[in-house]
Amino acid sequence: MNRPTRATASIAGLALLLVACGTGAASPADDASADPTTAASQPASDPPDASAAPGGEEATVTLEDFAFDTDALTIAAGTTVSFVNADSAAHTVTEGTDGVAAENPFLDAELAGNQNVSIVFDEPGTYELTCLFHPSMNMTITVEG
Repeated sequence: MNRPTRATASIAGLALLLVACGTGAASPADDASADPTTAASQPASDPPDASAAPGGEEATVTLEDFAFDTDALTIAAGTTVSFVNADSAAHTVTEGTDGVAAENPFLDAELAGNQNVSIVFDEPGTYELTCLFHPSMNMTITVEG
C-alpha cells in the first residue's frame, strides 16, 4: 500500500494540533472560507455528499449514525478528502481495519461531534480506514494515479 507523503500527513496533523489548541471559536462564516488542507477540527455546517467534486479535487465523507456514509470511495491522486463527524459521539479516522490501527498509521485523527479533518491523498493505492472506538466503522479509499 502506498502512503500519502509524510509532508502532507505532517501538515494535516499540525493543522489539527494548531486548531485544537486555538483559543477562538470558529464561526460558520469561517468554515465556508477555510482552506480544506487546514480545516481540521472546525465545526461542520452543511457537509456535501461523499463524492468527488468536478475535477476530482475534493471529496467529503460524513461519519453519521456510527458509520462512514460510504464503504468505498475512488478518487484521483491529489484529491483532498474531508472527514466530517456529524454524530454527537466522538469517532476516529484511522488507517486500519475493524477498530485496529495499522502499524504507524499515516492518518489517526480523533473527531468530536461536529468536527472535521482533511487530508490530501496524493499517492495512488488502496487505503483502509476505521474508527478505533467503533470497530464496525470501516471504509476503503482507492486513489488512482
